[in-house]
Amino acid sequence: MGIQSTVMAKVAGITTTKNAKGEIATITINMKKHGAALTPVLKEMGLLEKTQFDKEWEEGISVEEFRSQLLAHIESEWKRSH
Repeated sequence: MGIQSTVMAKVAGITTTKNAKGEIATITINMKKHGAALTPVLKEMGLLEKTQFDKEWEEGISVEEFRSQLLAHIESEWKRSH
């Protein structure tokens, strides 16, 4: 029996990195190029769900709201102390 080896052809938008043993350790996929094909699979695996941070970020206040609340707070504290 001879040594079997699998060679992955170079595909635009997909890169691999190998570990010290020469084994593939990571695969990076350009989602702009391959996203349409991979999105259903990644959703099924639960990898494209929003994180808790993303959910909280969407519920956060805008810069304008924050500025308004901050100025109102400073003004109320200023009036209270003077």
